[in-house]
Amino acid sequence: MIACPCSAANRGLTPHRNKEKKNPRKALRGKFEKAVVRRKGQVRDMREDGGGYGGEKTGIKTSVTKSRKFGA
Repeated sequence: MIACPCSAANRGLTPHRNKEKKNPRKALRGKFEKAVVRRKGQVRDMREDGGGYGGEKTGIKTSVTKSRKFGA
């Protein structure tokens, strides 16, 4: 925000500024996004909870025995 219109005319020669860097809020937002990308290399993403045990996916087969009988 410019205080008065006279200060805009009094700037003289100024270097060209990038469109993203002109707005400080936007510049810091870009910095944050870059930092998030760098952090992804250090820390794994949180996994979504699968809801615990979901049961046997294919059902229980009554014809299959995967145990041994004791004694005779």
